[in-house]
Amino acid sequence: MIGLIKAELIKTFKRRTFWVLTIVLVLLTGFLAGIFYLLPRVIDDQGGFFEIQKPGAYIFGAGQVMGQTWFPLILATMALAGELATSAWSTTLTRNSRRGQHLVTRLLTSTSAAWLAVLLAIAVFSVATFFLAEGTGELDAVGWWDIAWKALLVQFTWVALGLAFSAWLRSVGPAIGAALAFSFVEGLLILWEGFREVSLSIHTSALLGSLSVGGFGQILGDLPSFRRGLIVVLGWSVVGVLISWAGLKLRDA
Repeated sequence: MIGLIKAELIKTFKRRTFWVLTIVLVLLTGFLAGIFYLLPRVIDDQGGFFEIQKPGAYIFGAGQVMGQTWFPLILATMALAGELATSAWSTTLTRNSRRGQHLVTRLLTSTSAAWLAVLLAIAVFSVATFFLAEGTGELDAVGWWDIAWKALLVQFTWVALGLAFSAWLRSVGPAIGAALAFSFVEGLLILWEGFREVSLSIHTSALLGSLSVGGFGQILGDLPSFRRGLIVVLGWSVVGVLISWAGLKLRDA
């Protein structure tokens, strides 16, 4: 098991695509920081809707980065779907008695890689916040630790969902397309009141807490409690893992 994890980590970090995606994530994060901190100064010196105060701005920035769900989804599909597309790996991953170990390996390595990239992007947004955001408050060590472990959980959840699409579709292109479509539709469904009770997006926000900085209030009402947010996000994680395992076991049965 340790050998599988080590080999998969090396393979992940050697992929040029991983570094390209990480650079895109960091650049997009810098672009978002510019929109929230620099654009308002050009458009409206009065502040208003775009005004974000520290220390809440740090948490707000972390939420913006965690909302880039395309990153863990693409990373997960590359980790599994690409190998399932080849006959040798397809046989190994779907019919071998070590199927569970292969799935856990890709789940852990993809989550770790996505988490490190997301932490880097959060650091970029936080540096921008330190220099550009209004206010004087700062997060303490506990606040930063909260951001770190919540980011890890969110990446784990979306990686599990990405692996689920990979396990059933067995091809990188369709798996990425379906995973991104799911992310888009899931975001739209928050407009439906009935779906909000199980919305991954809304309950991810609940993990970070209710923010009302610079006019970014809760358009859809109050966020669920932290406890409910944690339960729902963990529930989505379990669903993703179970669907992934079922895809590897049953699709060719």
